[in-house]
Parts: sequence; structure tokens; C-alpha cells
Amino acid sequence: MEKLIKAWFIITLITFILFKLGETMTAAYTEPAAEGNPYVLVLLIGWPFVLLFVWITIRLARRTVQSVHPLGRFGLIVGGIVMAAIALTVNTGQANDLRDGIRDSANATYATGWNQFTNIIYANQLTFFALTVSCMVIGIALTFIVSAKQKNEDQPGR
Repeated sequence: MEKLIKAWFIITLITFILFKLGETMTAAYTEPAAEGNPYVLVLLIGWPFVLLFVWITIRLARRTVQSVHPLGRFGLIVGGIVMAAIALTVNTGQANDLRDGIRDSANATYATGWNQFTNIIYANQLTFFALTVSCMVIGIALTFIVSAKQKNEDQPGR
């Protein structure tokens, strides 16, 4: 378990940096459009770390809350869903404000889709938080599913 926690910490740091780069590599929509979106290069290099983060977070959440009372686990699931929903709602409001600003600028054609002006909509602290909490909710929900190994351990005489 200790190795899993250390691995999760390192992968979380790398993944957070990837999300933070999405913010810092977003061009100001008041500037003219450039040749493309440099953040795509970061995503090409970083997607395995994001997938590893998702897998380790789900696994760690499942192992951590395995012994918690089912009612407590249900409360954790509900709380996680509420936190993720709040983060996504706030992010949607900020995204709408940004798109309105882009529509009012000289770069109005870039108001839709993912481009160098909208990286911050998809890669920011709120989306990182929502991803983290969602993975934890999935991990906790998986604790309600009894594995074949646990079934064999619970049955005497085998």
C-alpha cells in the first residue's frame, strides 16, 4: 500500500503539471491567432500519465475504503458526486465567459472547439479536481462489488 501511495503522489504531481500547462499555454484571445496549439504536444507526451493517474487513483480509493461501513461509503460517493458537479458547474460558467470574450474579439472564429485560446476550458484546476474526485467515486463504488477472490474467502471449507 505504501508503494501505491508513493506512486500515486508522483503521478498526481505529473498530471497536475500537465493540467497546469494547459492554463499557461493558453493564448490570450486579444492577441492574433498563431500557427496552432502547442498544448497538443504536451498532451501527446502526457496522456499515458493521465491514464496511469486514473488507474492508480481508482485502485487506491478502492483499497483505502474497503473496510469502511457501507453507509459511510455511500456517503463518500454522494459527496464525491456533489463535489465533481460543483467543479464542473463553475468550470462551465467560466468557459461561457471565456467564449463570450472570444466572440467579441478579432478571433471570433475560434470561440468554438478546442484551440490555443480555449485550452484553459479543458485543462485547469477544476477539471483536474473533477477528474480526481470522479476516479475516487468510481473506486469507492467498486467496493460494493464483491470479487471472486472475496467470495472464496468468505465461504468456509474451500
